[in-house]
Amino acid sequence: MTDYKGSHCPVCEKVFQDGDDIVVCPDCGTPYHRECWQKIGVCLHQAEHAAGYEWTPDNVISGGPEDVVCPNCGTHNPLGARYCNHCGVSLPDHPDNVSYRDEQPHSEGPVYTNPNYRGGAAQSPNNAQTDGPRATVYRKELGPDDLIDGIKASDWASFLGPSSLYYLMQFFRMQETRRKVTVSFSAFFFGPIYFFYRKMWKQGVLFALLEAVLAIPSALYLMALSGAEWMVGLPLSWIPLAADICYMLNWVQMVIRGLYAVYWYKKESERRIHAIYDTCPAGPQRSDALALTGGTSVVAVVIYLAVYLAVAFGASRLLGPDLNAVLSLFSL
Repeated sequence: MTDYKGSHCPVCEKVFQDGDDIVVCPDCGTPYHRECWQKIGVCLHQAEHAAGYEWTPDNVISGGPEDVVCPNCGTHNPLGARYCNHCGVSLPDHPDNVSYRDEQPHSEGPVYTNPNYRGGAAQSPNNAQTDGPRATVYRKELGPDDLIDGIKASDWASFLGPSSLYYLMQFFRMQETRRKVTVSFSAFFFGPIYFFYRKMWKQGVLFALLEAVLAIPSALYLMALSGAEWMVGLPLSWIPLAADICYMLNWVQMVIRGLYAVYWYKKESERRIHAIYDTCPAGPQRSDALALTGGTSVVAVVIYLAVYLAVAFGASRLLGPDLNAVLSLFSL
């Protein structure tokens, strides 16, 4: 049986003790307090399961000769690597990556610095603002009072709702690395559904309209192929080329939203949280306002799908009588 004593629960960050009720992820083996697991309902490393991620005890390099565990996100990296391949955090196992804070009453121990960092100002070891290549500091733990773009992590969590721990990790990484790109397969494949679910109304409407516009040439092509009477006499030679161009543009917009959706979500959430900060004093009232304004919306998704199906049904009514021609196109 694996001994988890001395390792940390990734949710509450408390060290496991003898007698703790511990459950483990069946896919990667990451241990959690049973209460913490029930609270989040999903493994924090779910996105890395497909890549073969396996949990290892804190500060331990796994048995593989080329396997160093990142202290920030848990990603396995080649032995001797200076920076994590996933999140960019400096790896403490490399001798060039370890420096120490000045001996002060509030010293927090080792600090990992990235000498190749080219971002803006960041916290120096003595908490002063510095510029230049040796600037950024990463910490493994993110407490409820730690700030991400001036907002407490606990307030972020109250606003974000489901999957808040995943987004906190991504937002924190964006703050430290000044990078805007994060792959979101949900936004890539589901587009407007993702945005409406996360209450990003402007982005949801924008991408819904964009998809509708890009689908027009393909819809016209199907209508012409089926022999729609209302299209008789109209110039149709431009439709195939337009359909091909719109098809490629649709893929481009899918890639863009897949890469920048999390960043847009961060900025939109930040704007709304600051608006609540301006109107609600700190305390239970603010927490309630954050949870009510943020979170997710299944109702918005249902409304979008209903409108989508209604539009699709209306468009199908414009098809001509030769539906076999349309069906033969899809059977190729």
